[in-house]
Amino acid sequence: MLNRIGMGIGAGLASALLFVVTVQGTALALALAYLAPLPIMIATLGWGVDAGLVALCAACAVVAGAIEPFSGMLFGLTVALPAWGLAAFATLHGSPWRLDSFRRPPVASAPLRPSAAPSAGPGVGTLVVVAAGIGIAIGAGALVAMIVVYGGYQKGVETVASFLRPAIEEAVGPSNLPDGFTLDDILRLVVKFSPPAIACSTTLMFAVNLYAAARSAQLSQRLTRSWPDVPSSLVLPPALGAILIVALGTWLAAPEPTSQFAALFVGGLGVVYVLQGLAVLHALSRRVRGRPALIAALYVACLVAPKWVLPAVATIGLIESVASLRARAAAPKFGA
Repeated sequence: MLNRIGMGIGAGLASALLFVVTVQGTALALALAYLAPLPIMIATLGWGVDAGLVALCAACAVVAGAIEPFSGMLFGLTVALPAWGLAAFATLHGSPWRLDSFRRPPVASAPLRPSAAPSAGPGVGTLVVVAAGIGIAIGAGALVAMIVVYGGYQKGVETVASFLRPAIEEAVGPSNLPDGFTLDDILRLVVKFSPPAIACSTTLMFAVNLYAAARSAQLSQRLTRSWPDVPSSLVLPPALGAILIVALGTWLAAPEPTSQFAALFVGGLGVVYVLQGLAVLHALSRRVRGRPALIAALYVACLVAPKWVLPAVATIGLIESVASLRARAAAPKFGA
């Protein structure tokens, strides 16, 4: 018991430190803050839900003391509590919440690692959808807070735009504006794309940190569930694709602020389908020569040209939900 408490306190301190460095405002500090959920998730997955809860409380207390109480509360609601909740959900056994139970994992030849018994807990598809739900909820909270605090959506947009103006002016400069764009146009685009950006980045943050935490706990032999073959077991229900398409249409056609709430779903679910698209490409490329170089090139392309590559990968993820590309590739060929 004392060991779990000590581990929880240490994890909470590490999480708080990763978040507190954001006050420096540097790129490295922001990158480190992206890892703030990781220690809490490691404590929860490896040492138990109670250790994760201790880490959550310790992290919030340290952030509140190091910065201010409001920052501690904000950190708890947007980082610490979701990190603990998602990791605790991942440890459940016998849970009926298995989105990937709609279909069997499509690549039966890929064994689970390292334990012999399959996990009865939530599947990989379920976990990434829950991460998307967290991202959407946090983005919706920020949007609602802006509307309530500033007395309306349009007034909130104007206030946020005026607050961002000096930073955008310094970053872009009057001579670097794209043809046909004014600074006001740039500010409006920043505000317009902020909700999907929040949902997108938050979803990715929790999904990546959960994977890293589970991998860390698995390598240290403290993970209480089996390690799944992620490329074959990340399976999303087909109905989720319809929600994404409807949300995309609403974002493009509906007036504000309705379109902004729809954009939250586009951002969160878009990440989920990018992850499924990457899982498809990983699974289908297993027997291809030069696979490591191809996978590396894929991720470099995602970083260099995300505007074109990520929508294409998300489209592959959507097609997979309808056509079951991995299942078709794994099916035995008759008459060959």
